[in-house]
Amino acid sequence: MQRVAIARALVGNPDILLADEPTGALDSATSIQIMDLLKEIANDKLVIMVTHNPELADKYSTRIIRLLDGNVVDDSNPYEGAEETRRERRKSKTSMSFFTALSLSLNNLMTKKGRTFLTSFAGSIGIIGIATIMSLSNGVQNYVSKVEEDTLSSYPVMLEETTVDIGDMLESISGITKDKEEDTEERKS
Repeated sequence: MQRVAIARALVGNPDILLADEPTGALDSATSIQIMDLLKEIANDKLVIMVTHNPELADKYSTRIIRLLDGNVVDDSNPYEGAEETRRERRKSKTSMSFFTALSLSLNNLMTKKGRTFLTSFAGSIGIIGIATIMSLSNGVQNYVSKVEEDTLSSYPVMLEETTVDIGDMLESISGITKDKEEDTEERKS
């Protein structure tokens, strides 16, 4: 089955072949055959193989990159100019002028008229919806403010200063109690 998988991968004549654990579920004799086949393919194409078997990697690989928890911990043949290449890429200017990019964009829009129309229609529905909700919200807020103002102007709030003397209140309560006692005694007699 591994040979069939390799054959299917090679039918499209790719420049790069990715092999994820190509000998994972195979016996030793078949593993050696598969690795010999991959080594033969590697003469013409780039073969990138992922394996947990360090002996297999040491025997058949030309470059080994070891990973631990997603980080590179060892590289048998590191590329020295990587940092300089990154700096050069950052400094380099785009290879397309503004007008070329604009003409390509317009050409793309015109060739895909249906998609362009649907996208612009959906965008306008969204913008109109937001504008409608904001205007309704503003109108309702203005109406509520007007009703509050009219209500407060027709029923003005008047504040008067009053004080309460607790002593008078206690006398009036005890006076009421005394009057009730006197009233009760008069009824009994």
